[in-house]
Amino acid sequence: MHARSSFRPATLALALAGLASSAQALDIVLIQNGSLTAQQLAGFESAASYWERMLSDNVTVYIEVGFGNLGSGVLAEASSTKTLVSYSALRGLLTADAQSATDTSAVAHLQSGSALTFQSTQGNLTSRLDNDGSTNNRQLFLTTANAKALGQTVGTGLSQPDASITFANGFAGSFAYSRVNGSVPAGQMDFITVAEHEIGHALGFVSGVDFIDNCAGAANPCGLETAANRFENQTIFYSLDLFRYSAAGVLDLRVGGSPYFSVDGGATNIAGFSTGQEHGDGWQASHFVNSGLTLMKPTVSFGQSYDAFPQDLTAFDAIGWDLAAPVPEPASYALLIGGLGVVAWARRRRNAVSA
Repeated sequence: MHARSSFRPATLALALAGLASSAQALDIVLIQNGSLTAQQLAGFESAASYWERMLSDNVTVYIEVGFGNLGSGVLAEASSTKTLVSYSALRGLLTADAQSATDTSAVAHLQSGSALTFQSTQGNLTSRLDNDGSTNNRQLFLTTANAKALGQTVGTGLSQPDASITFANGFAGSFAYSRVNGSVPAGQMDFITVAEHEIGHALGFVSGVDFIDNCAGAANPCGLETAANRFENQTIFYSLDLFRYSAAGVLDLRVGGSPYFSVDGGATNIAGFSTGQEHGDGWQASHFVNSGLTLMKPTVSFGQSYDAFPQDLTAFDAIGWDLAAPVPEPASYALLIGGLGVVAWARRRRNAVSA
């Protein structure tokens, strides 16, 4: 089973370079799909090396990379393999893996028991408190890369990668495949930034709210059950969704609204989440909000280069990855962002979940 996503272009303004560390244990193995130029392969390798420096988990992640003919206006498409885990088992894995202050807080604020309670969107787009203990409360997805970070053995490798990333042939000439003093020409898209973002999704930055967004409404495009119980017997949500809040103590997995990332049960808003392409804010929920300054927001610009921000790294820390170096505490994020100015971006993504 796979989670699939794609990028689209637009327009933007400012950015930031990422943090780095000498610690390295993560190994990202790139598998070429078709012929890549030396520049293209070097760009992929730079993006993979960035995440290898940021994360210290002693695991190997296999990612197929290449170029192909994609839909009109699509820059790149990514597909991640996923695996099932019960909520209680995932809570145990996160607890056993906890090392940082972020981990300690995140685990301490996870709900007890074997089933989650959360605000949910129904098939007819109404909302309710979902506490009935059905499949969508008891079972979640992990990308296989995320599962590896949590110590799980999954059947991926050279012949069955953890993810596949394809960039569009039609935009091959629009990318800058390397950075000069940390920047790229104004008229080109930074290939490394886009590739780092896509790898981030493979590592686990995914939300099941996108599935709800795609399948809700009268048309019932997913062929599921009636609107009243369309999502109750489905595995939908991911590890990242355990940290999606709309208020203190309110886990909020609805389409729309004002959800945000929090590792202390919703008391602290670290970064807003996007809320859905079809019935939300127009951007996939598997991203931070588009108005913020993060690698994992839904768009990217021409002429700008940056890596992960503290908010991004904190999210990967919370879902089970180990950071090679600490990031600022949430209270300092506003000071960091305040000195950067306002960004308007240029990349759009679409997501669908398929078997």
